[in-house]
This record gives sequence, structure tokens and C-alpha cells, in this order.
Amino acid sequence: MAKFQCIIFDVDGTLLDNTNSIIALFQDIVLKYLGSEKSMTKKEVLSLWGPPGDEIFRNVFPPNIVDEAWTEFLSKYRETHTKQGFFSAKEIEAFRQYVEYLAIFTGKSRYTNTISLEELKLTGCFDLIYTGSDVENSKPYPDALFRIMEDLNLQKEEVIFIGDSHLDIIAGKAAGVTTAGAEWGAVELDKLHKSNPDHTFKTPDEFFQFIKGSL
Repeated sequence: MAKFQCIIFDVDGTLLDNTNSIIALFQDIVLKYLGSEKSMTKKEVLSLWGPPGDEIFRNVFPPNIVDEAWTEFLSKYRETHTKQGFFSAKEIEAFRQYVEYLAIFTGKSRYTNTISLEELKLTGCFDLIYTGSDVENSKPYPDALFRIMEDLNLQKEEVIFIGDSHLDIIAGKAAGVTTAGAEWGAVELDKLHKSNPDHTFKTPDEFFQFIKGSL
């Protein structure tokens, strides 16, 4: 019997390299709608991470322009989205040789996550998906991880959660599951290391080989 029955993937920085492009797009939208006096640094944008995108927009933009700003963000997000992720659909499916379930827990909104999976042709690769829109408390809270385990009738020892952010590791530790740091997509590598994941991996293939060896 395999050590793990389920791999839970983060999305941005784990399945695809788009964290920096999201930050740049957000900065552009802030500049356009709020002006240069409200411009934000990369670090300031990253500090907003956690809630889903539409909630972040409601926290940053006034009510009279938030819908227009969010709509433009979604449109440009799809227009500029990469077609190449860290894993192809075939590579994701290869994990099923070693685990029974593949799931997603992302802080992304349901809207942006759908765009990402469509553009990468990964729609349908996962048994269960929880976005920041699907839980009251997103990362670093573990709510979605508990729900995935409940939905799939899994014990915490049967689950590994892989993500590029310290928020992923904090959530995973709070849920009691094995945590894995995806160094290959981490924007804040120092914070990832300081969160002390159970395992870290430099490349997607290194992670695959680890799962393969956990039988």
C-alpha cells in the first residue's frame, strides 16, 4: 500500500509559473484605476495574498469601480495566461500510478482558477478542487484541507500537500498533513524555508520521484 493516498496541489507557483505575472497585472490595474499615488510594490502585493482575488479587489478598490477593475483583470488574465505549466495533463495523470486521489487547494478565486486550468488543459485532471471562493477561511487556514479529507474519507497520514508558499505550509501543518515545498515556483523562497515544510523539492520531477518512491 502506498504511503499517500492523495496529493493536494496548490496552483500558482506549483502547477504553473505565473505569480510574477499576476503581481504585474495587479499593479497595472491599481495604477490605471487608483493612480500612481496608490501604486504598490511587489512586496506589498504579496502581503495581500491569502483571500481569493475578488475579495482582495473589494479590499483595495472603492465600491464604485471594483467590479470594472475586477472584470478587466479577469479579461487580461486570460489574454496573457501562459499555455505551459510545470506539469502537463499527462504528467499529472502519471501520479495516479501511485496515489488514488489528486486534489487542488488554491487561494485563487474560482474564476481565475477555472481560467488557469482551462488554459493549461488540466480541466478534469483532479478529483476535487477547493478554491479560496469555496471556503469561509482560505490560506493560511486549513479549512479546505479538512474538507478534502472528509469528502474523500482520508486520514491526515494519507495526504501530502504541495505548495510554493509559506501559506501552504502553515495550512498543511494546521491540518496535520505532510507538507511539501515546491521550490521550483517559489517567489518568496526564504519564507517557504522558514515555514519548515516536511520536504522540499527543487523540480517537479524530484517531487514525482519522491511520490514514486513512497510505495
